[in-house]
Amino acid sequence: MKPVLLTTLRYPRAWLCLGLLMALFITVMSLLPANNLPSLGISDKIEHAAAYAVLAFWFASVMRRWDYLYLFLALLAFGGGIEIAQGLMGLGREADLLDLAADAAGSVVGLGLAATPLGRWASFIEGLLTRRQR
Repeated sequence: MKPVLLTTLRYPRAWLCLGLLMALFITVMSLLPANNLPSLGISDKIEHAAAYAVLAFWFASVMRRWDYLYLFLALLAFGGGIEIAQGLMGLGREADLLDLAADAAGSVVGLGLAATPLGRWASFIEGLLTRRQR
């Protein structure tokens, strides 16, 4: 089995773990009762799209490009699972297909950004860390 994470990275597991912590944060914020959430003053669809754009960009930047489709499907399943959980909890949250569509749109944006030179941010940071250690 070939590795999914970039073999050129020095700390691929660290980048993966930080991404998983972001996903955990998004999960917790998505499942908190609605009245416990701060109002950001923007559409919740923008919040969904931004959160998933960040997740997609983060993970896509540390993995092989030919695995982007699998990442997109995983993020879609992640968002769908959260929507199902919101619909079942009964704590002022509800499942919304438009939220899932915003998740998908944000994921596409994040994957697109990761395919640009911006997607090499992890290698850039590792290069800075390596130079500082010398």
